[in-house]
Amino acid sequence: MRTVPAAVAVLLLSACTSTSTSSPTSEPAPPPTATESAGVNCEDAPEEVVGAALRLRLNHPRQTITDNVVRCTYDGGTTEVRFETGADAASFAEGRAEHPRATDLPGFHDEAYRTTEVTGEVVLTAVTARAGTVEITVTSGATADQAQQLVSALFAAL
Repeated sequence: MRTVPAAVAVLLLSACTSTSTSSPTSEPAPPPTATESAGVNCEDAPEEVVGAALRLRLNHPRQTITDNVVRCTYDGGTTEVRFETGADAASFAEGRAEHPRATDLPGFHDEAYRTTEVTGEVVLTAVTARAGTVEITVTSGATADQAQQLVSALFAAL
């Protein structure tokens, strides 16, 4: 008589196990974001390259992906590298319009501008440039020339 309840328990246990293992495989994987499918990520802006170009000591990059935008932030300063995929002249102009005091950088990639923001004693410079369908923004306490050199190096590595 004891073998019947034990056999039922084994059957129930195997039914539960088979149900739980089949459910994760039945759910489809989430579709890749536009940025992931474009293959752009913070590995394209490693801390040693960014830090050397900006003459800053940076470490521990952190990546945040939102739709078609990848933001790379680093410990050791207020530095951010931002990649946007799927950019075009219209989206660039829209972003540029948010910075009425920006200075255009003619002849720098397809189009570009720089901005400076002063908060207390902190001066942050941002250089934004578009080449094809990728837009890169470098924001840091470095000079605009250093940021431009980094933007060119990042485009060259893509």
